[in-house]
Amino acid sequence: MQQRPRSPHQPIRWLHQLASLMAQVSRAERLPAADDSLQARRLRQRMALAQRLLDPLPQPLQPTAWQERWLWWGLRWGGVGLVLALWLRR
Repeated sequence: MQQRPRSPHQPIRWLHQLASLMAQVSRAERLPAADDSLQARRLRQRMALAQRLLDPLPQPLQPTAWQERWLWWGLRWGGVGLVLALWLRR
């Protein structure tokens, strides 16, 4: 006999995703500089990508029209980031 799901709606698990991101940051902080393993390189790549996503764009790449700004803002903060940004903005 199959069990029915408790709720017809899927819960938002953005706190779980944020917790995994914070765990990766913690792991990257404890990473020795001399560690050159595959796992260490991938962790450094993930941290570099996260940094590029959170940092502002360089001046030549910044959009000029308001439509462009909103488009790139939506792409950057789409999904979980958008929900978190709107919640923090209130």
